[in-house]
Amino acid sequence: MFGTGLVPLAGAGRGAHVRWSPDAVLEARQDWVVRAQDGFAEDVLAEVEQALPAVTPEQAPRAHAAALYVQALCLMTLGETSIAVMVARELIALCRRAGLVAGAVQARALLVELLRREGQLEQAVEQLAHAAAAAGALDDLRDPEVQVALAALIVAHRMIGVREGAHEIQRRLDTVEQHLPRHQLVSRLSNLAFEQAERGVRAAHRPPFGPGREQLDEAVATITRAAAADAGFTYRVVDLECQVLTALAEAMTGDPARALASLTGIPGVLERGPEAASAQVFWAIGVVRSLSRLGRAAEGAAVGARALAVVRDHVVDSERQVLAYEVALAEHPSIADPGSGTVEYLTLAGRREDETSTLLDALFRARVDLLRGADERRVLARAARLDPLTNLVNRRGGADAISEAASMTVGEPVALLLIDLDGFKEVNDTQGHLAGDVVLREVSTALRTAARLEDVVARWGGDEFVVIAALNETRAVALADRLLETIRNCPQSSASRVSASIGVAVRTAPIEDQEWLRRADEAMYAAKRAGGDSAMVG
Repeated sequence: MFGTGLVPLAGAGRGAHVRWSPDAVLEARQDWVVRAQDGFAEDVLAEVEQALPAVTPEQAPRAHAAALYVQALCLMTLGETSIAVMVARELIALCRRAGLVAGAVQARALLVELLRREGQLEQAVEQLAHAAAAAGALDDLRDPEVQVALAALIVAHRMIGVREGAHEIQRRLDTVEQHLPRHQLVSRLSNLAFEQAERGVRAAHRPPFGPGREQLDEAVATITRAAAADAGFTYRVVDLECQVLTALAEAMTGDPARALASLTGIPGVLERGPEAASAQVFWAIGVVRSLSRLGRAAEGAAVGARALAVVRDHVVDSERQVLAYEVALAEHPSIADPGSGTVEYLTLAGRREDETSTLLDALFRARVDLLRGADERRVLARAARLDPLTNLVNRRGGADAISEAASMTVGEPVALLLIDLDGFKEVNDTQGHLAGDVVLREVSTALRTAARLEDVVARWGGDEFVVIAALNETRAVALADRLLETIRNCPQSSASRVSASIGVAVRTAPIEDQEWLRRADEAMYAAKRAGGDSAMVG
């Protein structure tokens, strides 16, 4: 993704004749992503903008999020980074409102790359920390959306240079590797192979200036495994990557003439699209190194300089950096001479880079810990106000809601409904407390379903419940009637002949909590004295 991973084989293009619907957008998403990264970003962007009006965020949030993601990706590919940032932020807000956790993680991963391109590294790290903190909740690793989000997060970690974070996520996905879809497995192996290759090449850029043979061999083994897993079914570029990394290892540690023949025998590498950007970088490194070892350094430098221009904005900085060093070495071979000022500079720069990377990783982890701590505090605070049996707000949370509503200004009507179950004691006495618990859970679910989203529904204690709703008296009585019918029709309530008595008290000016509760309580007992299964206003 974002030019550092693989994209699936493109399907047929879609034109203006498509009648867009949420299902059509979700079906088109993968094809859009492929074509956007394969030279057709303008066409895809036009299609997305045709589709967006048909998938509103209110009615089809998942489809709208998919379209926004592709829109941001197209804008990034076309160099409209600042607009893409705004779209990505809109996407994150939508995912948060709609509860699309995996979508939000993937959106933040894209925003990390956009902010990095804009030179806003601090904000990029902040977004990465938010994504990493949220990713802890993605525990269903067999869910394809979770797998895609975590794969995107791995790439985002690599772009910022937080490699251990990327490895931790990779280890999570390793536990379900056998269940990963083919394209996810191949993509992960491809990314890992290039990371191993980068380490192998980078070893040659520091004293004693010897390539990392072990890492290069690992890269070849990993990409060979990726090609075998793909078997020609999913990706166009994986065979190219396999050829490039195999020849790269030869160029760095083996026969340069044989490596050069292999690399130059691959047609049109630098003419490929952004999906081949990492292959282009390491193809150029192999060519530059082979030509330099054969005494043709000037030719190698020219090839490397062209490749740097081609891959600009399509790969992580660390990959461009290793290619840039190879070009510099071809242009000025003496920079690697022992005792030279360049060697000393590179040694110090490498040490500083390690320190910076360590500091960045520490700052990132501290931010993630802070965010996760805040999330945990919110969870604990919410749990302290939840009734464990019914999962409704408990008495403490209900009392807070009553206190807040009681103090609202004049002219704002708020209804307090106090509900007491009729016949519940008989259920406990004749059928036992387990049966009583079943009734309480059923009634709680029914109350929460019948009430409005903005209403507070709380278990007040035993078989008593309260509802706080911003309603006038007429509408509050209508709500009470709806709740009575809902309780009456609960399967367990019906079998056990459980109903409810409801007291309704409406305030239109600030009132003392206890006075408000007294009015509702008196009305509830009046309903019970009248035979129950009714509501009274107090």
